[in-house]
Amino acid sequence: MRLDDYEWSRNPRGMHNEGVFRYRLAHYQQIHAGWVKLVSSDIEYIQHIPELLAAGITPIIRVFRAEASEHPADARAYTEIQRYIDAGARWFELWNEPNLGNEWSLALASRLNPHDIGTFIAPLMDNWIIWAERVIEMGGYPAFIPLAESTAMPHAAIPWLRNMMTYLRDAHYDRFRAVLGNGLWCATHPYIYNHFYQEIPGGGPLSARPPEAQNAAQGGWHFEYPYDPISQANDPGRTVWGGTALTPLGDPVGLMAMGQAFMELLLENFGGGVVPVVGTEGGIWPWPGPGEPPRVDDNRFPGVTWESHAEATTAMFDWIASSAAPPWLFGVTVWKEDIYWDGPNGTVPTVHRLAETAPPFKNVPPLDTGGTAWPGPGYGTPAATAEPEGPGPVHGTPDYHFIILAESINPDWFFRAAEAYWLRFHPVLLDNTDLIPLLPYDKSLAITVIATPDMIEQMNAQIRERWPTAWYDLIVVQTPDELGEVFAQRVTVGRRFG
Repeated sequence: MRLDDYEWSRNPRGMHNEGVFRYRLAHYQQIHAGWVKLVSSDIEYIQHIPELLAAGITPIIRVFRAEASEHPADARAYTEIQRYIDAGARWFELWNEPNLGNEWSLALASRLNPHDIGTFIAPLMDNWIIWAERVIEMGGYPAFIPLAESTAMPHAAIPWLRNMMTYLRDAHYDRFRAVLGNGLWCATHPYIYNHFYQEIPGGGPLSARPPEAQNAAQGGWHFEYPYDPISQANDPGRTVWGGTALTPLGDPVGLMAMGQAFMELLLENFGGGVVPVVGTEGGIWPWPGPGEPPRVDDNRFPGVTWESHAEATTAMFDWIASSAAPPWLFGVTVWKEDIYWDGPNGTVPTVHRLAETAPPFKNVPPLDTGGTAWPGPGYGTPAATAEPEGPGPVHGTPDYHFIILAESINPDWFFRAAEAYWLRFHPVLLDNTDLIPLLPYDKSLAITVIATPDMIEQMNAQIRERWPTAWYDLIVVQTPDELGEVFAQRVTVGRRFG
């Protein structure tokens, strides 16, 4: 399955509904939403699925169960999911923020610990993999469990996520790889506070407009925290994993941070892969009321006001759809409907700003979800340190395409097998990697590697691990005839990469 095979609106704007049995289509249409998150305790939204899809709105169904973290999915949950799938829904969640303890029994919540694998991680992942396989069999897309983006133990999201993924690698490697390639997506909860800013025109990447000067219709926005220039200048080398003395338990409190961590753990534990990420709670939250001082949770960045929230939220959705954002970031369903329309100060200005602004649409590249393609770290403006060596991440079609032959491959094989492919796609044929580090970071690269089975590990180490931002396309063959079949098939279907 490829990243562009998932069925959705291609519009990153989303709204989280108020809760069970709360559904107001007019609200979602008013803000030109492409997503709506619906918390369901039964099949109360079944009749609304067709009208949502007809309106260009993709529903995410969260099947709610109390104390879900310590229990497998019940039979009724599967029945409800099948009914929703039959109605046209595809995107499903079941578990929710197990690192907070809210959905564990009181006895377990009182001793929450991500390093207690047997009590917390193992049963959670054992139950999840069974559910994910069943959802795929029924025709849906199962969500990897969203975590609250905490930085304090025992709730810290990064230790929880790392232990969850390590356990899946050790206990369910092949099963997870199958899920990864057949509909998995990652749900996150990016409550990003004020971890964003807009540059002052002509002021450079470290300048930041005050909230009253922010304008969604103008450029210069940064939502790539903690990789943005201000964060890097303040704490050089900070990553989602921490990487510095100031962030010993990681820093996942940003729009794309937990998605970035998930992609890196796919590479570390499963050799790669890339899946959609949707923030199913979050957004720019909280914000003050009208006339109140700006809300400043991190004093390195400008605050948020009642009015600026509208500009920043509109810009956030536009940024997700832009080439600055990771290709896997599909949107956010902001928290939540009643706060936006029925709060103590009435409808927030953000609703009106979104209503008057056409929604953006995201171009999704054909990355292989179960393959070795990985979009790499540090999106948006690279960190305010040295520019990385070699090509940057792929957004859409790569700027360059190299074919590199392993030492075990006779060049005559390629010329005999790939004439039609060569004439159609015109790749650059190489027998070494010398040109790769000479490419600038603002250019992207796809690398097709042709190797015999005994050379796979060596080529992975030489190319995939050194340049993880490149699109890595590995062809493993033992004879020229096998190579000819691969290229003939690609020409037949008009696909440059496998």
